[in-house]
Parts: sequence; C-alpha cells; structure tokens
Amino acid sequence: MLHFILVMKWKGALSVYKILVVDDEPNVSIGIRDFLLASDLRITSVETALNGFEAVDYLRMDQFDLVLTDIQMSRMSGIELMETIYMEQPHLPVIVISAHEEFDFAKKSLRLGARDYLVKPVEEEELLRVVNNVLGEKEEIGKRSLEHSIGEQGTHSSDLARRREILMELLTERGLSKQEHDELATELGKELKGPYYGVVSVRLDFSHGGFSEREVAYQERKLLKYAALNIFEESLSEWGGLTLNGFGNELIGIVQLKERDSKGQDHSLQAELQLIGQFVSANFKQYLNVEATIGISSPHADKTLLSRLTEEAQMAAEWKKLHPEQQVFYYEDVAAQNSLNMVGWMEKVEECVQLLKGGDEDGLAGRARDVVVLLKELGHTDEMMNSYFGMLVYRIYGLLLEYGHGNGTSQRRFDPDVYFREATPAARIELLASYIEAAALSLRDLARERDRTVLDQITAYIRKQYRNPALKIQDIAADIHFSSAYLRYLFKRETKRSVWDYVTELRIEEAKYLLATTDKKRYEIASEVGYESPEHFSRMFKRYTGISPADYRKG
Repeated sequence: MLHFILVMKWKGALSVYKILVVDDEPNVSIGIRDFLLASDLRITSVETALNGFEAVDYLRMDQFDLVLTDIQMSRMSGIELMETIYMEQPHLPVIVISAHEEFDFAKKSLRLGARDYLVKPVEEEELLRVVNNVLGEKEEIGKRSLEHSIGEQGTHSSDLARRREILMELLTERGLSKQEHDELATELGKELKGPYYGVVSVRLDFSHGGFSEREVAYQERKLLKYAALNIFEESLSEWGGLTLNGFGNELIGIVQLKERDSKGQDHSLQAELQLIGQFVSANFKQYLNVEATIGISSPHADKTLLSRLTEEAQMAAEWKKLHPEQQVFYYEDVAAQNSLNMVGWMEKVEECVQLLKGGDEDGLAGRARDVVVLLKELGHTDEMMNSYFGMLVYRIYGLLLEYGHGNGTSQRRFDPDVYFREATPAARIELLASYIEAAALSLRDLARERDRTVLDQITAYIRKQYRNPALKIQDIAADIHFSSAYLRYLFKRETKRSVWDYVTELRIEEAKYLLATTDKKRYEIASEVGYESPEHFSRMFKRYTGISPADYRKG
C-alpha cells in the first residue's frame, strides 16, 4: 500500500518549478528566462543574476529547483559558484553554460557534480531537452528506487548475504589484520581503493514516512527501508559508496574520497564529508519524505580503521539526543566539544554519560537506578565498590568541568570528595542517583551557555566580515572550528533566523545609515555594504524595506 501511495505521487503530481539563471551577459540570461517561461515545462518563475554574488544572495533567500550558470564570469566564476552551492544546498541541481573554448571548465564542472552543460550560443531545443531531463530526474530517482526495492523484497541470495557479511566484518571487527582486510575487499568484488575513507551511519525515523504523512505500519517498514537503502546507495555512488542494512533502522555506508592538493587537504576532505551528510539527508527527505539522523566519521587513509570510523559515525549520530532538531552530525564537531574521553569505560557508565549529554531526564532517572543496582551487584569488596563508584562519579565530574571550562562557572560542589565527604560507602550508593540528576541539570545549563558563547563568536565574525561580498558559510565555520551544518543549525535555533538573514540585515541597516547621514552615491554605498552592483543592491534594499534606496533617502 505504501509503495502504491509513493509511486502515485511521482506519477501523478504536477510539480511546478522555480529556476535561477546566472550570466554576466543580460541578453543571454533574459533570453533564457523568457524562453523557459514560455515553454510547457510548468516553470512558474525564473530569476536572473548578473554574477555569482547576486546568485548566492538569491539562493540564500528563496528556494530554487535548478540553477543554470555561465562558467566564465568576473570575480566569482561558475566553478566557485557551484562550490558554494554544494556546500550550502547540496541537493540543488546545476547546469553549466560554456563557450567552445571553455570546454575544460565544463569538464571540471561535471566532475564537481553539474548535471549537464550547454555550449554557447545556446540552442533552444537543446536547452529545453537538458532542463526537462534535470527537472524530471528527482521524480525518476525516487520512483526507480521504490520499484527496485519491490523487486528486491524476498530476495535472500547467497551473494547478497555474503556481501552483507563481508561489509559487516570490515565495519565492526576491530581485530582484523591488513591482510584480512585485503582478502575481504577482494572477495567483495569492489576493492576499497580510497585513498581516503569515511563512514556514514543513518538512523531512519519510521514514526512517519512516505507522502501520505501518516504513521508507517510495521509491515510497511521493510519496504521503506529497502527504498531508503537504494536512495542511500545512489546518493553515495559519486563517492564509491558501499552500503548495507544495519540492525534495526540503521543503514551504514563507506565512502571513498579522492586525493586533494597537499595545501588544505584535511579541510577539503572534511568539507566533502559535510557535503555528503547534507546530500544524503536531503535525498531521504525529498524522495521518501523520511526523516533520518546522519552520523559522519572523520576521514582516514587507513582502511584497517574502518571499524573505528564506524564507531565514530555512530557516536556522532548519538549527538541527536543533545540536539534533537538537527539531522546531520559530524564526528569532528563532537571532538571539538571535548567529549570523547570514553574509551574503556563500562557500558553502563557510557550509557549514563550519553543520557547526561542528551538531556533525557526520564531515561536518565531509570539509568541512574540501574547503575545503583549494578554497583551493589558488582561491589563484592570495598576495593571493587570504590573502583566502580569512582569510575562513574569522576567521569561525571570531569564532564561537568569540560562543559564549564572557560565560562567562569564553578563545579566545586560536584567534586566527589566534597559531595560524598560525610557519607559511608553504603550511603554514597544511595546518594548516587541524586548526584546524577543534579549533574544533569547543571550540564543542561552549561550546554546552553556554551552554545551562547559559540553564537557570540559567530556574530562577532559576521560583524567584521559582512561587507565582504565573497563571505561564505565555510569561512565562518572555519573561524569557530565547527562544521557549516552545525553553525547553521545553532544560529537558527538561537536566533530564529538564518545566518544569511542576519548578514542581509546588517548590510541593509548599514546602507540605511549611509543613505540618511551621507551624500554617497548608490554605487558607493552598494560597494561599501557588500553588494557587487548598484542594481542588485537596489533590489535587495527594496525587498528588505519595501521601498527603493532613493525613496528612503527622500523620506
């Protein structure tokens, strides 16, 4: 039934499209705009931009289904525009336009992920064909994945079972030697060529799914998971992805990253993993209307560490408990929070610490009781009791110090030597549950304060740089040492607006001040506040204030 509902959506829905055309030759962009609007492709709106900076402003304010961009443009080339798009909106398709002598640029754009390219002068029939193909691609991908999933149901061939077994070994067995890894990779039939690897852990949310917007019945979840696996596999195909069904609602994938220039190589690999995470999340939502939590490992060149990378990806996904509104999580962000000193701890202690971080008060109350019971069972001697007790309370105290570091908040009262000073060994166990609950409340407040500190760093950087028309989300993220995805999420959560809404607000407010207090010309003000052209500045100003700069100055 779910398959029928989803397929009928793709077969019967009459989607309408909004397109952005970017070209520094107005006659070209206007000609393409008029032709597309007159076509029968259900295109309702076509915006035009004269350069990459204008295009970025439009993309940050509106939702588009397709971008057509020239390659050779001043200040920001089409290649640079594509790089910005794929960091901020990785699911947005791009078609490039090039002259014959720029074919090398066109080939590079295809490697970056452009769907197709057109050669100037653009022929109307070819333009119609290429745009039609790209706009139909989304529906076709979703439909094909669902139909493929139907075909795979009930298929449990020995080849598929062995493939899953091999991948599971590579991703979960920590004791494998390099030779054993090589043998498994050879048997797999798709050698792990790298040279760099990352692991993606996906946690599917089946509370609701499909385009019927209803709860997914238990019998339908297997079909939906097959469809999700196909979407996942296709999403990772550009990165040599190897995917498999994990346990429960988990999917696991290996991505293979290519060599980068030695300068800034680590940053490039991390940026590519960030793009992959956003791309995968967007595809699940777009093609299946399924929410998914995505955990991304760090990149590594040693394939024998795949099992460790799996743990990193799964640990990153656990951050969902701390940030329930976010969908994609990167291990590098978790590492930046100084919260990874967990290796070698007992399973119960680890679960307790994770619940503390996630703010799950109901789950934490139950876990605290479990830990007390476990301590009583394990504590056959005073020495053993003290050892297990110390492992837990000093780990919690250390976590509080980590979260409170640098904000002036004293955690002295949680020092176990202070909190349990007068208690007997038996009484300490009874006080443990209240200690954990009090620590949870303090951690929640510290986490909020820490995020406010990060927000202050973000706003300070933007205030220094908002006049720069080339300002990118990657620049801000690099300054505060977090991923662009986490930056966008945190800023939106705390301020109820996007980063680019804030940038635009600063630019327009500065422009209003200059219009009111100086005799500077429009082009001077446009350049001073971060806009490439006075025409684009005027459009942005009117969009934000409702009147033109000239009318504002008169008033």
